[in-house]
Amino acid sequence: MQQTDTMTMLVPYPAPEQKTARTLLIALRRIAAGGLDDASATNLLMGSFGMGYRRPLMFLRVLMQEVSRISQRQIRIAPCCCPRMTDGEAAILCAIDTARSDPDLARAGLSRVTGTLDLSPAVSIAQALGDALEDLGRPISLTAFPS
Repeated sequence: MQQTDTMTMLVPYPAPEQKTARTLLIALRRIAAGGLDDASATNLLMGSFGMGYRRPLMFLRVLMQEVSRISQRQIRIAPCCCPRMTDGEAAILCAIDTARSDPDLARAGLSRVTGTLDLSPAVSIAQALGDALEDLGRPISLTAFPS
């Protein structure tokens, strides 16, 4: 197996090009690596969203905590510098993107990576995070990621 094939298996999706989605991906990775109170994630969201950073940060932390709590499987998270996304990262970002318009699609994607069907709180948190981003005028928008 070639190195590129292995890389594509581990991180199958390109990182999103949309600025809000990419910012959330990096913050998600920093929270996963440094814990819920990671200062670099806070700094990243503060720099990106200004004084309105608190709601998105709080909901992202709560979403990460809830997904971690309910997951029956290990969810792989790539390093911050990686230009691609793991299946777990893509599912979390897709849930944030689709939870408001299609909660069943968000639930299906999260269920696939967590191995559980008990996702009502996680989907509700993803909806709240989507609302917070919308209120800031920075909605997340992804394309071409399967759930």
